Amino acid sequence: MGLDCGGKMGQFILVIINTVFLLMGLGLFIPGIVLQTNIDFVSDEIKPVLDQVSVTGIALGDVVKNLGIGFIIVGVFVFLVAVLGLMGACCKSKCLLTIYAIIVLLILLSQIVVVILWFTMQNQLNSVVKDELSTSLKNNFREDKLNGSNQLSNGWNYIFLTLKCCGVNAVTAGNAGDFANTPNWTKGSKKIPTSCCIGVTASNYTAPPTCTDNVAAGTYYTSGCYDALINKFDTSKYSSVFLGVGVTIIIIEILAFVSSILMCRGNYGEGNLA
Repeated sequence: MGLDCGGKMGQFILVIINTVFLLMGLGLFIPGIVLQTNIDFVSDEIKPVLDQVSVTGIALGDVVKNLGIGFIIVGVFVFLVAVLGLMGACCKSKCLLTIYAIIVLLILLSQIVVVILWFTMQNQLNSVVKDELSTSLKNNFREDKLNGSNQLSNGWNYIFLTLKCCGVNAVTAGNAGDFANTPNWTKGSKKIPTSCCIGVTASNYTAPPTCTDNVAAGTYYTSGCYDALINKFDTSKYSSVFLGVGVTIIIIEILAFVSSILMCRGNYGEGNLA
């Protein structure tokens, strides 16, 4: 005896769904590679500064540097799960389908939890990261140098140069911004460091007083480094897309779980795995 009507329907849906998942798994390699390209600014000089901030107990430098790799790993995992689902559906194997159903259910529950946490904690998480960056700048910025004795000062100056930003929050013309609250920096007449000035490079680390002392409009980077860091990932641009894709994936996973159960409950003839 072959599959009953419900089993055949489940088999058809599983083949379609896992073909889609197969392509999605391969597709995750692309954003993974793009993210790795965009975060190449996290050099050995900059990473110690980002490591001063923790995200759910993990250093921000590690999170940023490995985000693209995470996408690639997830892509491989999705690809393998899709292969498992296709094998279970095509071979009509209860064993493979049961394993597949359990994996999909665990993924589904994890995604629902992540989505809930993302929307409930996003603003709080952003606030915590920004506050910790501000605290790090205040407590650790000591030298206006790239190769000074203080590693964290060097890192901050490299961040300003690399991301073309100044301070954690945006600096306004004529004001010192966050640098007014850096008691360990012997600034002299300077309001902002040389690294905040437009046109400064690592090989030509000099800037006129109109920038460092007067903070004249058009001489310094107007973007704060928190916003510059966030913009590297274009999260606001793609948030609605991520939400739509996430909800779609959850619906598809529910269909995949139900379909695998339908196949497992179908009747099998000889030669099929029990």
